[in-house]
Amino acid sequence: MLKYIEEFKVYLQSQNCAKNTILAYLSDINDFHIYLIKENRDNIHSIDKEIIRAYLIFLMENHISNRSISRKVSSIKVFCKFLLINDYLSINPAKYVKTPKYSKKLPVFFSVEEIFELCDLPVSDNKFGIRDKALFEMFYSSGLRISEVADISIKDIDFKQNLITVIGKGSKKRVVPITISCIEKLNNYLKIRDSFSPEDTEILFVSKSGKQLDRNQLYAIMKKYINQISSKSGYSPHTIRHTFASHLLQNGADLLSIKEMLGHSNLSTTEIYTHINPENVRSEYLRGHPRAKNESHNNENQKTKK
Repeated sequence: MLKYIEEFKVYLQSQNCAKNTILAYLSDINDFHIYLIKENRDNIHSIDKEIIRAYLIFLMENHISNRSISRKVSSIKVFCKFLLINDYLSINPAKYVKTPKYSKKLPVFFSVEEIFELCDLPVSDNKFGIRDKALFEMFYSSGLRISEVADISIKDIDFKQNLITVIGKGSKKRVVPITISCIEKLNNYLKIRDSFSPEDTEILFVSKSGKQLDRNQLYAIMKKYINQISSKSGYSPHTIRHTFASHLLQNGADLLSIKEMLGHSNLSTTEIYTHINPENVRSEYLRGHPRAKNESHNNENQKTKK
């Protein structure tokens, strides 16, 4: 199995899968491999529909959420497809394995007051506070994923047009606008960035040792500040991305533009934000539907007469 898992890694890299996607696939397949070893089935030819289903039952009995199980099923399906197309297997044992359904939770997001407070929390009297202010402005201004922020280089930022070029999931490039406030905070940070003695002259955000801040370090930094303003469960650095999208939608931005800025492949992924503020959707309906506009106008006239 180990030989095929290593080949699977090379295959995913050849398909230009994002680094985090590859790590997730490999983590899921390694977990499956551990289960196969326990069941004395450590051979790709011993993988069949029954052992996959037995693995899913094992996960359920260990109280793994349907969402996590669903991801693991997807990983196994991709792995089995890889084995099939390379003629390591003659049939795909995962083809008819059903993916567990799970309910999608509506994303939580910060209010305008909360996100402004959060962005103002880092102090400006030391280099770490100046860096962290730039970090929060970058996240709220652009709605980038934490892994995308970690990989930003100075050359990716257009300081004249207030734009940032991002390489997102699937190595897809997109250009996202950022605010003047973000540009100001970035300029303040760049003035003192050399005090971190950066090892990589291109990567924007660096640690106290001058190395690139990875996603785990960024998460820890941001979570420290988030905990200061909110004790609510479910609030994390990713909440800022949800906040970015929700605030844009509430203030009249169209869904397609938000989709492009977030780097979503499908509009259905972005549409979850329409469920957060139904009043916003209702106002758009009243504004856009010809008959709804007439009815709204008539209702206003009736109120005036009364």
